[in-house]
Amino acid sequence: MAPIAVSPEPEYVEFSHDGSWGHKREVLKGDRAKPTFEQIPVIDMSGSFSSDLETRLQVAKEIAHACEHVGFFYVKNHGIPEELMQETIGVAQRFFEKCTDEKMRYHIYNSKDLRGYEPVHGAQVDPNKPLGDRKESFLHNYEPECDPTPPVLTAEQRAMFHQNQWPEDDPEFKAACFKYDSRMLVLLRKMMQMFALGLGLDEGHFDAKVTHPLTSCKMIHYPPQEPSSKDETGIGAHTDFVCFTMLLQDQVGGLEVLNANGHWIPAQPIPGTFVVNVGDFLMRLTNNRFLSTVHRVPNVSGKERYSIPWFCSFNLDALVEVLPNYTSTEQTAAYEPVTVAEYYQRRFKIQIEQAAERKKTVKST
Repeated sequence: MAPIAVSPEPEYVEFSHDGSWGHKREVLKGDRAKPTFEQIPVIDMSGSFSSDLETRLQVAKEIAHACEHVGFFYVKNHGIPEELMQETIGVAQRFFEKCTDEKMRYHIYNSKDLRGYEPVHGAQVDPNKPLGDRKESFLHNYEPECDPTPPVLTAEQRAMFHQNQWPEDDPEFKAACFKYDSRMLVLLRKMMQMFALGLGLDEGHFDAKVTHPLTSCKMIHYPPQEPSSKDETGIGAHTDFVCFTMLLQDQVGGLEVLNANGHWIPAQPIPGTFVVNVGDFLMRLTNNRFLSTVHRVPNVSGKERYSIPWFCSFNLDALVEVLPNYTSTEQTAAYEPVTVAEYYQRRFKIQIEQAAERKKTVKST
């Protein structure tokens, strides 16, 4: 009698989504594989600055298509000088070259808003990696003073901003961050207009929601990791809980994007481009039409890696709710309306709890 064939155990990829770990995606191969992306598209943004609406609309349609089918895309000819991009990478490198004691003066635990410096293994996205994330970072948020279109704010709106923790002895660092933020705010607003057009809305539909947006710039240094190590990784698999992220990366590489079959697709560095990915807010707005795509960074290149994700959200008091044209009697809204501030408070609570656990770990080692 022929032996009975035994089906292999399914293989899964685990990841963090909407702030919680444990979500799974089965790895599919052969006849079971789904149609999905195998590469990340490159979109030329030059047409978005055209005075011709049809030209702008064509760019918007390309972006919407990438958001629906991949959730990731590169943008080139976006209006940010490559000289400034490289200069900002250099600013990050110089900051991380400082001695640990000096950087730890601005540790996130010294900030009620968890802004500032986070050391190597100071975070742990993947609980299966006991050492945590092999990266160090410096995080700061939007400040109205660097906005090229200064907002008119109420006292209540101004009080909502997270307080940054800037190195007191390095005013040039803050000035360089403001210089970069100022240019990125212009691109953020252009991107929101492209998203609006791509969603079939008026081009200025989101303008009032990004007059003083919650943006977060995180400078990251990934020291090389041992490829065979199972105790740490650059950063574990996750989605971003913003509208979208614009990533400036050096030429080392390491970013990987998860497709529908559970396969990791590399986002190889392309000079002069940003890597843009959809976050949870755009997923919510479109009732899951836009993909908030899982990604991770294992830095197994043997080299130092530097990257600067620039996270883009609406104003803190703006409402995030499913757009009416993405609901129907057959498909009701999958998400309840929530302000950016309310959503961040939920996530901030999780972040504080995780930080407290990591703080115990730091003290015990």
